[in-house]
Amino acid sequence: MRVLVTGAAGRVGSTVARGLEARHKVRGHDRVPMPELADTVVSDLADFDSMLEATRGVDAVAHIGGLPGGHEWETMLQSNFIGTYNVFEAARQNGVKRVAYASRAGVLTLYPRSIPRTVEMPTTPVGIYTVSKVFAEALAHSFAHQHDMEFVCVRIGNFNLERDQPEHPHHLSHGDCVRVFEQALIHPGVKFEIVFGVSGSNWPLYDVEHGKRAIGYEPQDYSEVPEEEWGR
Repeated sequence: MRVLVTGAAGRVGSTVARGLEARHKVRGHDRVPMPELADTVVSDLADFDSMLEATRGVDAVAHIGGLPGGHEWETMLQSNFIGTYNVFEAARQNGVKRVAYASRAGVLTLYPRSIPRTVEMPTTPVGIYTVSKVFAEALAHSFAHQHDMEFVCVRIGNFNLERDQPEHPHHLSHGDCVRVFEQALIHPGVKFEIVFGVSGSNWPLYDVEHGKRAIGYEPQDYSEVPEEEWGR
């Protein structure tokens, strides 16, 4: 499969791009050079013509690019709102069927930790960055049902290049990061799905079983948290 990975110079994007290269042909996109990849497009997400170039000739897109929190509204608007629309629309115009979008588990941040998170819960975004994730999930739903496309929104937990193995149910290991995105890209029979991008844990904070049912994602890494710490 030919896959475009946006944000391929970032933490999650570079991990996914390297992991996918073992089984797929990967093209990277980012605002800065990606010397580890042979096929790259360097531009802003807000440049629609560049996104048309980046999505041309690929079978699927892992849209991981975008700005993190802490940026001004105008900058966030161009990257996370307009940029995400550009990726989806460019993919549509180039006949790309499957898009995996990097959302965040923090869209449910205001629920108490004593309550297990499910994908059916109403989102509780706080901050423009998290609002941009809710917007993109809604946009993905619209594209999936308005056009002949398939979307999987992966609500990523806490990912850290310095921590490979999970220590909390909110954590996502390096290996599971690649696994969840690969399943989001290749699992058949998907129209629109939301799954949690977290590793396994004895503390059932997230409904990981839904990801198994929806896209065949089974975490291989696991955190053990003492029960007295659950809900803290």
